[in-house]
Amino acid sequence: MKKQWMLILLLAALAVCACAGGMAEGQVSPMDLVQLLAPTAESPLYDLPDGYDPAAEENHAAAPAAGSANKVYAGATPIPIDPIDLPTATPRPQLTFTFGEYTASKLGITFKSAVGYDVNENLPDKYILTEPAAAVKDNYPCTITLEITGITKNYSVADVKTSLSRYLAAEGEQYDTWETMQAASKTLMNGKGYYNNYRGVLSDGTIVRGRVHMAIISDSQLLTLHISCPGWFNSSYMKIYDQIHSSIKPIAK
Repeated sequence: MKKQWMLILLLAALAVCACAGGMAEGQVSPMDLVQLLAPTAESPLYDLPDGYDPAAEENHAAAPAAGSANKVYAGATPIPIDPIDLPTATPRPQLTFTFGEYTASKLGITFKSAVGYDVNENLPDKYILTEPAAAVKDNYPCTITLEITGITKNYSVADVKTSLSRYLAAEGEQYDTWETMQAASKTLMNGKGYYNNYRGVLSDGTIVRGRVHMAIISDSQLLTLHISCPGWFNSSYMKIYDQIHSSIKPIAK
């Protein structure tokens, strides 16, 4: 549209020059051309629909229709400004569990957790529960580890926070991407301590989330409860943590 009006202005300028220099007989006047090219109601420059906005042509692509997989671009360089075609994670169903009692004799504790887990108590200071293969979600089994380590009498709650940080740093070495949250104080088996949540991504893209909780349960013992699970089911598996946390206690003597 701009080019058409520039042409009209050019012809008008020619008409002024022609008037100043005179016209040869039979020559078409530039003013006549201006009149011929000028838009009229019967002969517009463009046959445009009502309400048309010419600014819409200024380097902006129209937004795709609903359901389209095309990106939206702005400007001459194709830069996605609205990733409407990115996949949305499929919502995972909430899981339900049946809880039963476990006894970790070597650790001297009992607690309630999801039934049917494989038990490994081959190590003297650890008790490990692993989700059975038939129940595994997203190719990553939920694993629950309880561990008791020795501490000195001057070991304080502040030291628990340091131990937790070191534990998480070591845990994160197996992941390609690793992030931890903010440690928070919380008791475990009536002992003062801290817990922290984490999120990791393995080399195959598997997302893992978990929680590590440490607390001083005696003058010489630090208890660690660690639960790791497939990340997309984290809210469900944290129900297992809640059950363990509320039920864990020393074995009655």
